[in-house]
Amino acid sequence: MQSNSNPPGIWPRIGYAVSLTMIQLPKTRRAALLTLATLLLLTACRGKHNRVAIENEEPEGGPRIASSLKMSDPAATQQLLKGFYGLEGGAWRWTARKFSALLRPPIASPQRGATLSLAISIPDVVIKQLAAVTLTASVAGTKLKSETWSKPGSYTFTADVPPDLLIKEAITVDFELDKAIPPGPSDQRELGIIATAIGLESK
Repeated sequence: MQSNSNPPGIWPRIGYAVSLTMIQLPKTRRAALLTLATLLLLTACRGKHNRVAIENEEPEGGPRIASSLKMSDPAATQQLLKGFYGLEGGAWRWTARKFSALLRPPIASPQRGATLSLAISIPDVVIKQLAAVTLTASVAGTKLKSETWSKPGSYTFTADVPPDLLIKEAITVDFELDKAIPPGPSDQRELGIIATAIGLESK
């Protein structure tokens, strides 16, 4: 018994219609109809592949790791891995003797390298108690640079980061001071220096 329902899907429907029509058409009309059906098929297939490519280009969800951080930015907290104390004055944080941050290598830095910068302040109390402090930065166990300060003030510590240390989506930058103010009766924290910003900039 013949069914009255149309075949499911677009191409079964086109094939069904073409079969019925071609029975009643002369040869020249049949050839033209077959050509039209073929063009429709090719167009639909090409459109399907375009849709897939666009979907693959959509960015994944979730917060993106930043290349530069300001201590005043609440979002920076998730990238301050260890050794940073709470925000003070709405703009800065004390560090411990050892502290680390997670940063995203900037565009082109895996080919060109990058410059690491850390904006700091060394309070008078640090110099009075420790005379001088030396800061060393490293990535993945590779030492980048050491610098020593013997006077209080604001400074920017900078270091070159070679391309081979920037090939991952995110890197951990480790900082270490040679000494820090030990915990005392008035402040139970180990105090190193004050940090206001940290970042990577492509060369």
